[in-house]
Amino acid sequence: MSYKSVDFCHFLEAIDKCSDTQQAFDVLQKHLAILGLDRVVYSLITDNPVFQQKRGHGILKNYPEDWMSYYKSKDYFHVDPVIKVIKQQSGAFHWGDLPQIKSNLQKKEILLMNEAKDATLYDGIGISIHEAGRIIGMGAASSSGKIDKDSVMLGLVNAMCCNFHAFYYKKSRKTSTETINLSQREVDILAFTAEGKTQSEIAQILVISENTVKAYFKRIYDKLGVNSKTLAVVKALSYGLIAPNIPHNYRIMSPK
Repeated sequence: MSYKSVDFCHFLEAIDKCSDTQQAFDVLQKHLAILGLDRVVYSLITDNPVFQQKRGHGILKNYPEDWMSYYKSKDYFHVDPVIKVIKQQSGAFHWGDLPQIKSNLQKKEILLMNEAKDATLYDGIGISIHEAGRIIGMGAASSSGKIDKDSVMLGLVNAMCCNFHAFYYKKSRKTSTETINLSQREVDILAFTAEGKTQSEIAQILVISENTVKAYFKRIYDKLGVNSKTLAVVKALSYGLIAPNIPHNYRIMSPK
């Protein structure tokens, strides 16, 4: 199914109306299924003191239960090449690109991926979210093996999963309500980014240097506790810091 079948703004609005994390996860599942990714898993790769939760694979999931039980019995968390890449880098990647990303896959890693296919987890996408020393991993898989594999599709899935995580973060944190104070210039830069503007284009619009834009982004990252433009935009949307009037094909969806 083409990524053009999903209206990202509609997805944002649906997530925003959710009252709890399970409801938001259901919305995520529904929209990813339109893309042919009918299996989803949300995991804490490291302990997360913000949620007062220990690391765990499948905090929320609709992966086959027999596969999850088998995965746990084999202690595959320490073998899984998808988890290993998630620990090493942020962003989204296709499972099929693992041999290029990770160089030589070990026999146990190849066996795991083959067994995943036996469990009807065929083509899939790994999503890695790194923030303030914490790592969150997500997987979106297809039980039919038929998904688009271009960069826009990858970026869309990444943006949707990051938005779900931002919602989970907001609903699950155990400390007092978080207040994020952005300057008007920082809000403007995030809004232009959400519209698909590059750093160079933002610099021209605001009549400042590109280095100044980069300096603003560093402050934005520090305030939001993120390390990428995608996460910054998604978290700003989640907290109502910018309006969700994003075009369907906005550039922030691209992982590059």
